[in-house]
Amino acid sequence: MLFWIFDLDNTLYQLKDNYSFNYNFIKKDYHLRYLLEKLPCKKDIFTNANHSHTNNTLKLLGLEYIFGKIYSRDNIRALKPDILAFTTLIKLNNIKSSDKVVFFEDTIENLITAKSFGWITVLISKKKVLLDEIDFWFPNINMALEYFNNHIENR
Repeated sequence: MLFWIFDLDNTLYQLKDNYSFNYNFIKKDYHLRYLLEKLPCKKDIFTNANHSHTNNTLKLLGLEYIFGKIYSRDNIRALKPDILAFTTLIKLNNIKSSDKVVFFEDTIENLITAKSFGWITVLISKKKVLLDEIDFWFPNINMALEYFNNHIENR
């Protein structure tokens, strides 16, 4: 089975430079919703944020119905990059070693832990980082999703 797992903050949206977090800066993103809807199979959120912040942010982005489950500090009880956070998500989601997991994240340490589980790692960052544990790099989530949607369609 194929799983698409997404971090929230600075992955599904990025604030402009020099802005501190403010819900007023988060707007509906219809193109992002379209790209996410095109991905086949299960899509989940895996974030260190709390459930309330995650739900509020997804609603502001117009993505509240895209994701099957939200794994947050409220139900995982461990924060990324802690291995316990990943193993708890794997158990709760019934992910098997034969499954393919594509993980979109902005924090390198979280991607390194994900790679130790054999996940496909996707760094979303304005700054490119070359590490063996990072399979793909994109400056923003839209470019990443366009790539994966095109890659899937061409198979």
